[in-house]
Amino acid sequence: MSHTKDRIHFRYQIIGKIGMLLLIGVLSAGCAVPPQPSVDVYMEPIVGRFDAQIDPETGAATVEKKGIAVTIKPFDEVELFALTEDPGVNPYLLVEKSGAVEPIYTVFDIIVHNRDNRRVLVGDTAILIDRNGGQYANLSNDYFDALYDNVDLSEGNTWEGGYPYMPTSYGYYPYHGYYQSYIDAEALELGRIVIEDHIFEGAKLFSGAKRSGFLIFDRLESAATDIRIVVPQVRIVHPDGKEDKLEFKIDFRQVLP
Repeated sequence: MSHTKDRIHFRYQIIGKIGMLLLIGVLSAGCAVPPQPSVDVYMEPIVGRFDAQIDPETGAATVEKKGIAVTIKPFDEVELFALTEDPGVNPYLLVEKSGAVEPIYTVFDIIVHNRDNRRVLVGDTAILIDRNGGQYANLSNDYFDALYDNVDLSEGNTWEGGYPYMPTSYGYYPYHGYYQSYIDAEALELGRIVIEDHIFEGAKLFSGAKRSGFLIFDRLESAATDIRIVVPQVRIVHPDGKEDKLEFKIDFRQVLP
C-alpha cells in the first residue's frame, strides 16, 4: 500500500513540475543561464535477456519473433535536449534558472519492423514493469491532450493558479523557455506538436513495412533500477483470417550516479 501511495505522490510531483514548465514564473533575460544538459542517469539494455541483440553504440535492443523485429532504444537527457533547437518548446524537459536540465519523462524510441509477414497489426500500448512489480502503460495522445488543454492561458494568469494539479511548494522553480516571464502560447502549442509528431501509434504493417515512434512513460523513481518493457499487442494476420498473437519483452537497467 505504501508503494502505491508513494507512486501517486510521485506522479503528482511530476504533474506539478509540468505545470511549472508550462506556467512560467517571472524571470528576466539578463539573469538566466543557458541550459546545460548532462548525462547523470541513463538506461542500458540488460545483456542475455530474451535473445535480444544489443547495439553497444546506441544502447538499442532488438528482439525478433516470427519475422517481426521490435527495437527499443532509451533516450538520455542530452538526446532529449537535442530533439528541439529551442529548449523553450521541448516538452520532455524542465530547465531551471541555473541552467540545469531535468527530464520530465522516461522516453524510449521503438521501431516495429514486419520483415516477411503478409500483414501485421500493431497496437499503440506498451507496458513498463519496474523491479517492485509496479506496472504502467505508456502515456497516450489523449493524456497529453487533456494535460495541455488544462493550461489556463488567460491574460494575467500566473503559475500559482493556472494549472489544475499544482502542488503548493517545491525547492526550486524550473522554467519553460528559460528567459521568458509570461505564458508563451505559441511555445506551448509547438511543444504539443512535438509530442504529436513523436509519439508511437498503432499501425497495419504489410511485408517490409516499419512503424516507429516514442514510448513516453512517467519518469522513473530512482529505486526502479531494473525495468521491463512489454509490447503485448502485435498480431500476425494470416490469409485465412487466423491470427498469431505475439508479446515482445526487453529488459533495461537504470544506471544512477
